[in-house]
Amino acid sequence: MEQWIEATVVEKRHWSDGLYSLRFQAPVEPFSAGQFTRLALEIDGERVARPYSFVNPPHDTLLEVYFNEVLEGPR
Repeated sequence: MEQWIEATVVEKRHWSDGLYSLRFQAPVEPFSAGQFTRLALEIDGERVARPYSFVNPPHDTLLEVYFNEVLEGPR
């Protein structure tokens, strides 16, 4: 069984058409640079998760990931 933790989004940046980044706070264990994680949203009562790589240095207090918008994806 997967264990999920809650995070608080601190900032969403719009870099270009369809490219964004999220900065968030979450109680995660120390990680290695480039380590992957899974982020999820509840969409219509279903948890939709995707893999992401942390782009921030491991010592930063805020976590950050980049993502692109998929126009045909779940809404």
